[in-house]
Amino acid sequence: MAFTRARPSCGSLLALTILLTPLTGGCVLGRLYVGSELRDDFPAQIAVGTTTKSDILRLYGPPDTVRRQYDGDVFIYRYVRRNSSSLNIIEPVFTRLTIFSYSRLQQKDDSLVILFDKDGVVKGYGFHQGTSELTPF
Repeated sequence: MAFTRARPSCGSLLALTILLTPLTGGCVLGRLYVGSELRDDFPAQIAVGTTTKSDILRLYGPPDTVRRQYDGDVFIYRYVRRNSSSLNIIEPVFTRLTIFSYSRLQQKDDSLVILFDKDGVVKGYGFHQGTSELTPF
């Protein structure tokens, strides 16, 4: 009577190898801030009809963008905040297969737009504060 030894199948060897192979993972958090925070006391600092370009430049510095128009210039100030996070889990040895991947990107900005007349006097302004809506990671 001969005894035969059962050989494991190729599939079970592969499954065992995958289970014994450690997975590697990486998590990355990123923050990018562009520009300077905009002052929120602008209603007290900007008076329509009296504040001039030089007053605005002294208060806020050079604008991010200047738009030339027929009836006056427009100064645009922006402050951008971007938060990102990602998580990747991969099998590093045999297949380099990505098992799981997750990423999240959130960007908000504050913007101040100031309109001038032909003489360089403020004729209007608008402010949008979006960075307060940015959720923490």
